[in-house]
Amino acid sequence: MEEKRLEWNVEWKEKRMEKQLQGEKVLTILLRWPKVTGTGRGPARLERYLQHMTQAWQERWEKKIYLLACLDLAQRQEAEELFRPWEASLTGEVTYQDEEMISLRLDAVEVRGDGRENRVRMGEVWQKPEGVPLPPHPRFFPGRRWRRTLFDQWREQGKQRREAGDCFLDAGFEGQLSRYFSPWNYCRTQQGLEFYLPQGTVAPALEGVVTFRAEAEKS
Repeated sequence: MEEKRLEWNVEWKEKRMEKQLQGEKVLTILLRWPKVTGTGRGPARLERYLQHMTQAWQERWEKKIYLLACLDLAQRQEAEELFRPWEASLTGEVTYQDEEMISLRLDAVEVRGDGRENRVRMGEVWQKPEGVPLPPHPRFFPGRRWRRTLFDQWREQGKQRREAGDCFLDAGFEGQLSRYFSPWNYCRTQQGLEFYLPQGTVAPALEGVVTFRAEAEKS
């Protein structure tokens, strides 16, 4: 019964918008955000946090990105070039849940008219029943040198990925890991842990967000 009470239900809501300028579509927006329900205050805390995040992205897209798309339209009309509407989306999924925690992964994507993409991946791991973010240390990495453990795993992963050619990491990416690492931007999955480094930091922007995986330390 205790495990059932700690199960948080996540229902994804969706909103689509189309922004125009003088009757011409310049930007489409897709927002998907979760409604979280369950026992106690924890689900409400998580839902408020995610709603705030969603509103922040919507505000960015309806103001800054909409203005840039309008400028792009004007410039292309003046040059008599084809204009392609810009796109923006926020989507997500639950990657893991048990009686102790819930983890979500959210992706914000902006696609310009010329096809260039800006990607941001956000990982969330929250502790039950309190409804507070759960850092990787000490829950998954109790040792004092837990960051070194992570970076050692990532260096080996990076070496293997460069040799396999499945991700064109920058030469010397190892020296940038500590600079761009955020202990809060990670997910738990059925396979382990995933940590996300921002687009364009340790690999060319075309690679998008770089994901490194990790195995938790044994206590």
